[in-house]
Amino acid sequence: MMRRIVLPVPPEPLPIGLETIGNNPDQEPIERPLGYPCFHWLHTVDGEGEWEAEFGIWRLPPRTGILVHPGVPHRYRAKSSVWRTAYITFEGSAGLEWIRSAFGARTERYQWEQGENRISAQWERMMTMAESGGDRSGWELSAELYRFLTLLKTAGRTDHRPSMSRRLENMQSLLEWLETEYADPELSLSEMARRLGIGERQLNERFRQLFGQSAYAYLIRLRLRKAKEKLPVLTHCTVKEIGEAVGFRDASHFIATFRRKEGLTPEQYRRLHGSPLPRSE
Repeated sequence: MMRRIVLPVPPEPLPIGLETIGNNPDQEPIERPLGYPCFHWLHTVDGEGEWEAEFGIWRLPPRTGILVHPGVPHRYRAKSSVWRTAYITFEGSAGLEWIRSAFGARTERYQWEQGENRISAQWERMMTMAESGGDRSGWELSAELYRFLTLLKTAGRTDHRPSMSRRLENMQSLLEWLETEYADPELSLSEMARRLGIGERQLNERFRQLFGQSAYAYLIRLRLRKAKEKLPVLTHCTVKEIGEAVGFRDASHFIATFRRKEGLTPEQYRRLHGSPLPRSE
């Protein structure tokens, strides 16, 4: 059975908000020479379809969908006897900037692995909420839409690489180990790489893909985060002692790094949180 809900116009602008949500048990051919005015997500529930634009043709088998940017001319049609689809369209005051930042500036196809049902389950949750008609402000559905896009980003993939969620799982043992060993000033990149059984270059590539920074930069950020936890609590410790406790070899390096990354000194951070300084400081 076809289901389609057009959401009411919210009383105030939303960062991102649903325009429509629905499904089609027998998707008909669609051609949009001027594109669609909002962001448009379409995924295959059963069967297979084909989506086409000037820059390529993509097949859409089950567990595959496409995120189309506003105004992109396109067409799509079934490639099997029956093509069951589900879709959402959305817009918002911050939609364009955020989507481009998180998903890139052009239309992209996403896939997810067999057994990964969170994306389709989240779509169904939004559909049920929209059908109930209880969210007149649009804010609750806006939060659910953000959750859907977050799952698409983390559980979906655009190429042959595993999803972000799977890659994080593969890194979990190292990340947990760093949480316990970060204070060791002798901790090296080579030791981190050995933990995963890979080379240092590959280790850095994985960290850049997941966190946008090298493995060593991640370690420095971790040490600073631990310092920010300790500074307001361990009020009997000097800044030098805090720096040593999180893996910095000397106070000057700790203070300079903290100031460069956080925009204030450790002493200023401690005062910001209402903690007195030890007398030696």
